[in-house]
Amino acid sequence: MTRVFLTILTACVGLIAGPAQAASHDTNASATAIQGLVFDSATGEFTQAEKPDGGWQGLADLLKKITPSVNTGIPLTPSQVTDRIAELIDTGHAQDALDMIAKQESARAAKDPVGTDVQLQYQKARALAALGHHDQATALWQSMTENYPELPEPWNALAIEYVRQGQLLMARDALNMALVSDPTFAPALENLGHVQMALAQESFARARAVQARPAAGPLPAASPAPASPAPGNASPLAPATH
Repeated sequence: MTRVFLTILTACVGLIAGPAQAASHDTNASATAIQGLVFDSATGEFTQAEKPDGGWQGLADLLKKITPSVNTGIPLTPSQVTDRIAELIDTGHAQDALDMIAKQESARAAKDPVGTDVQLQYQKARALAALGHHDQATALWQSMTENYPELPEPWNALAIEYVRQGQLLMARDALNMALVSDPTFAPALENLGHVQMALAQESFARARAVQARPAAGPLPAASPAPASPAPGNASPLAPATH
């Protein structure tokens, strides 16, 4: 009886193991079949993976990432335009800055022929100076100090041009005017210190030049003493009274 039971149990185990092995074989086959596929979690489906395209897709993805997310067609504000012009001058592209200023001036003249953009005018003088057109820059800054004497920046810039010309006294006066406009304007304070030091050095140089001159020659011989008055004539010097 026991042998019969074991025989039946063995047969049942064999029947159970057979389908399991077949299922395992089918699973491996399915795994092999889906290699190279991409699973889409949204649709629950597998799709054929795209073949490598030699790096072009990676470049396209990179360009997509660095594309500005804002609308670059929106016109820049006046402040942004001024900042851009200042950046061009600071990075050595003064001519590009002048070209940009010319376009802005033309556009502004078409809208408001009377008004003046002070910041644009100041940056124009900076660009001219950077290009070596110091006479034009000086004239423009002089005009700004006349029209906007309350602004310290044109006075300070004008002083720098005066220093370039060797006009230290005029530079000092311009810096003093900048500080009248704004006593805390740091660039003018610093530049005034440099100008005053330069003026002091000039004074010391003149003093050394005077000291280095050769000594004066011997004094001329004394004139002969006048002859004594003849007896009976009065002396030219009145005697002291006692």
